[in-house]
Amino acid sequence: MKKINFLYIFLFLGMIMSSCTDLTEEPFDILTTDNYFTDKNSVEAAVLRPYEHGHWCAWDGDRWMLQELTADHFVWTQKGKHGWDEGQWVRLHRHNWDFLQNQINGSWVGPYQGISQINNVLLAFNNLDFAKIGLSEADKANYSGELRTLRVWYYTWLIDFFRFVPINEDITTVNAQSTPQEVFAYMEKELKEAIPGLRKEAIPGHFSQGSAAALLVRMYLNAKVWTGVDRSADCMTVAQEIIDGKYGTFSIDTDYRGPFRSSVLGKKSPENLFEWPHARNTYELGWMYSAFHHYKSNSILDTDGWNGYNGIHLTPSRDLDGKIYNYSLGKPYEKYADGDYRKRNYEVIDGDGNYEGFFLVGPQYEFDRKKGYGYDASNPVTGSEEWSGKQLIFVDQVGRFSEKPNGRWSEGSGVTTGEENSGVRLVKFGPLSHSHGLFMNNSVAEIRLAEVYYSLAECKYKAGDKVTAAKLLDTVRKRNFPVSIWAAQSYEVNIAKLTDQEFIDEWGREFLGEHRRRTDLIRWGRFAEAWWDKEQDKTDKDYEIFPIPSRIVNSNPMIKQTTRGWE
Repeated sequence: MKKINFLYIFLFLGMIMSSCTDLTEEPFDILTTDNYFTDKNSVEAAVLRPYEHGHWCAWDGDRWMLQELTADHFVWTQKGKHGWDEGQWVRLHRHNWDFLQNQINGSWVGPYQGISQINNVLLAFNNLDFAKIGLSEADKANYSGELRTLRVWYYTWLIDFFRFVPINEDITTVNAQSTPQEVFAYMEKELKEAIPGLRKEAIPGHFSQGSAAALLVRMYLNAKVWTGVDRSADCMTVAQEIIDGKYGTFSIDTDYRGPFRSSVLGKKSPENLFEWPHARNTYELGWMYSAFHHYKSNSILDTDGWNGYNGIHLTPSRDLDGKIYNYSLGKPYEKYADGDYRKRNYEVIDGDGNYEGFFLVGPQYEFDRKKGYGYDASNPVTGSEEWSGKQLIFVDQVGRFSEKPNGRWSEGSGVTTGEENSGVRLVKFGPLSHSHGLFMNNSVAEIRLAEVYYSLAECKYKAGDKVTAAKLLDTVRKRNFPVSIWAAQSYEVNIAKLTDQEFIDEWGREFLGEHRRRTDLIRWGRFAEAWWDKEQDKTDKDYEIFPIPSRIVNSNPMIKQTTRGWE
C-alpha cells in the first residue's frame, strides 16, 4: 500500500490552515491513504495546506517584497537607528541586489515547497477511492483541479522571477531547468485541463473556474515578456469570457472598499475571483500590519495593543521643500486625484466598523474609544523617537526634518534618511477595528475582476482601440469618485487623457500594494527607469529577472545560473 507523509496539518475554520513562519518540516506520523482519508474533511485538510503556504509566500513573505520594494511605489526606509537591516532594503530599492539576498532565495524555495506539498497530495489522490469515503468523481475532479491550478499559480511567480525553472510533478525526482517556453506551455495545459472540473462558485480560500481562467489572462498578458511570444489575442478572448460569465457570475463592486472588507459586510465581494480568508488567532495577516505601521499604531488604529515596527511606506511624492518630484514614475500618493475617495485619511466612520480612505497621512489622533469610531481630536498621538512629545504627522516626504538645519539634514532625501514620521502609510487591507471584533478578520483579494478588465483594456489600448480601453477602465474607476466630479475624471469623456504614462499610473492606483507593480513596470518597459533615490539601471546585468539564488546553484549541480550578468 502506498504510504504518504503528510506535513503541517492544522485546523482552520472547521478545515485546516495555520501560520507558516516556521518552515522546518516535522512529520506527525506516517499515514496511509486508507487510515488518513476517511471523509470530506480529511480531504479538505490535505488540499488546504498548500493554499496556506501560498498565502504566506504571497502576503507574509518574499513575493510581496520583491514585487513592491523593487518598484516605484513602496520603500522600507531606515528611520534613525531602525530599519537598516544590513542594507537589504536599500539594495532592493536601488536595484543593487545580489544572488545572496534572502528575499530572492525565499522566492525560489517558497514556491517549490508549495509545489512539493501539492505533488504529495495529488499522488495520494491517485491511490484513493473517493467513492469509498462518500465523494463523487466530480468532487475528485474539483479537488485535483484546485491543486493543479494552485501549482500553476506558484509557477506564475517562478517564471516571472527566474524564467528558467524546473517543472516538478514527482516528489521523488529533481529535474533540470526547463525553458520559459516549456514552463509556460505546461502551465497553460494544466489550467485548460483543470478548469472544466472546477466549481464555478468562488469560495474564499479556493480556486474556482473564474480564478483559474484569470490566471490564464495573467499569463497571456505577460507572455511576450516571459516567452517572447505575444498572446494578446488569447488574453482578450479569455478576459471577455470571464466578463461575460462563462466561468461564474462576477461583477465589479460599486464600492471602492468592497473587495477589501468582506469581514465588515459579512459576505464576499462580487468582484473577488479569489480571496484569502483571515481570522484572529487562527490565521492572521500580521506582517502587513506590523511592517506598515508605526510603533504607536494601536493608538490610531484600534488594534488591540498591536503596534507596528514602522518599516514600509509609500515612496515620497515631495522633496524636502515640499515640491512634487518631476519623475514620471513613483509619487504614488499624488497620483491620486483630489476628490478620489481612496485618497482620504483612513478612519472608522460608524458604530458598525465601516471605514473610509486607504491611507494614514497628516496629523494623527487617538481612536475615539469612548464613541467607538472616529478620532478624538483632543488627543493627538505623539511620536516616540525623533518626534517624542510632539504630534505625529505622517508626511509625504523622507528626510531628517527633526534635525534641520543641522545633523543629518544635509544628507538629503534617500532610503537611509528617514525618521519615524516619514511616508504615507497604506491601510488598504486593514487593519480593521478591534472594538468591533474585526481586527485581523479582513480577507485579502488575490485575484479581482478588476484585473481582468484592466488586462483586456491594456490589450485593446495597445492594439489601437483606445475608446474600448477607456470604457473598460471607467467601468471600474467610476466608483472612486463623487458623481459631481466624475465627468472630469472619466477617460471616455476625456479620451486624450489616456496615454501610456496614464495607463501605467492607473494600474498603480487601482492595484496599489497588491504585489504586482514590478511585473507591470517590466511589461511596459519602465522597470529600468529612474525614480526617487534610484538611478536608471546599469547595463551590466539583467535586473528584470532575478538571479538563481546562490544557495540553490551551489546545492544542486543540475541548476545553472541563467540570468544575464550573473553567469
